[in-house]
Amino acid sequence: MATIWRNRIEAGTKKLSSCPAKYRNDVIVLIQADLSSGAYTEAQLRSLVSKELMTEEEFNEIVG
Repeated sequence: MATIWRNRIEAGTKKLSSCPAKYRNDVIVLIQADLSSGAYTEAQLRSLVSKELMTEEEFNEIVG
């Protein structure tokens, strides 16, 4: 389920804040892994902030 939520968030169809608490930490780990592997870029993640699909605080929590 965390993978599904990660896909939704990265696609911009759901917000991280909408993710059920029981999956949130796993979703963040999966997004961090995508950033590390280059499967998803920090610029793509930043675009979610500019589209108001993610807060600045959530962005910082993910990228560190």
